[in-house]
Amino acid sequence: MRRATLTILTLLTTIGLFAQKQCVIKGEIVSRDSKGLLVRKCSESFRSFLNKPTKVSIKKGKFDYTFQYVESEAYELIFEDELEKGSWRAITFFPTNGVIELKLHPQDEWEKNTIKGGELNAEFEEYQINNRKLFDKRRKQLMETQDDLSERDEYDSPEYKELTRQLRATKPDDHEARIPIFQKREELEKTHARYTEEAKELFIDPYDSLLKVELVWRYEYIKNNPSIVSFYFIWSDVEMKMKDNPQVTQLVTSVFPIYEKNYPEHIYTKIIGKQVDGLRTIDIGNKYIDVKVPSIDGDTIQLSSVIQNHVSLIDMWGSWCGPCIAKSRLVVPIYEQYKGKGFKVVGIAREFKNTDAVKRRISKEQFSWLNLVELDDKQNIWNTYGISNGTGLMVLVDRDGTILSIDPKPEELEKILQQKLD
Repeated sequence: MRRATLTILTLLTTIGLFAQKQCVIKGEIVSRDSKGLLVRKCSESFRSFLNKPTKVSIKKGKFDYTFQYVESEAYELIFEDELEKGSWRAITFFPTNGVIELKLHPQDEWEKNTIKGGELNAEFEEYQINNRKLFDKRRKQLMETQDDLSERDEYDSPEYKELTRQLRATKPDDHEARIPIFQKREELEKTHARYTEEAKELFIDPYDSLLKVELVWRYEYIKNNPSIVSFYFIWSDVEMKMKDNPQVTQLVTSVFPIYEKNYPEHIYTKIIGKQVDGLRTIDIGNKYIDVKVPSIDGDTIQLSSVIQNHVSLIDMWGSWCGPCIAKSRLVVPIYEQYKGKGFKVVGIAREFKNTDAVKRRISKEQFSWLNLVELDDKQNIWNTYGISNGTGLMVLVDRDGTILSIDPKPEELEKILQQKLD
């Protein structure tokens, strides 16, 4: 009898956790003539959101929208006119089983925005207030220093200025010419060679130090205040910062087990877990992650069955991703040279809604290697490889599955192939 009672209680708890709730967001728009807002669940890929956005009309400076939700997580509001201009600042909120009232101001008066309703929104606001109290004064000082350096033309190094000049001289859609320039710029940025010595001393080094202090404070808060708001902070850092910031990786991995235990079924747990595992695994010397991927014709193919016993390049790209396409173009002549010597390329295109665009792109570019398709993130492959918010990835794999290089440049790829195959 006791066992039956426990089973019923567990079932009722599960039903309660996943029961639909209703949230009403309503508010006032101040000093702007925007006609509409877009509502986005933050965990939804932005491209999927753009394919089918949820629109809320603004009439006489007022809006009112009701929606159903199951799981507490962050949402955001985006002004439709800002999105159309390509420069927007989203308003983050957490749904509550009731009413949320908002008062929204123009982008340059961002801090005047108010959100009232729900404990999570109150917690989120308190965090932001405390963050501003601690760090805004120093941030403002440093940004003024940056502006002064830029005005005096003492911010960027001569080498970086030359690359910028070359970039401006190329056509916006000439990705093949632009990619090498972008790569050189990225290398300068990573080593801080982008900046003058004065800029490093007065802005870059102090600003980096401030960011490190702020991150430590942020994760102390996250550790001591386990909630969906804190979980959102972790998710946001994983999406936007972790791939390129070892400190973020270290801090995320230190607190994630707490949240994984507290919220085992939450969407953030699933996303962050995949991302963390992907970043740990996708590294030179480790084994690649084997996945099942549909072909363009709809057949399911095991990646290992295609690349085993070959030196292989796994090319994660998309028909929408200009830089990805440009990098893939640079692989074509190398592939033609080495494909008969044991070299394979497998493209995994991240596409949305259908495969029409990728079919056209493959035909136009003449990517003659095997091309597979990750449609609407159904296989969660990009997240598995730790690049859910990235713009593609190339992974060079040895015959035994060991990762030889990540995002190899053409000259590096050819050098490795010469060593392995010639």
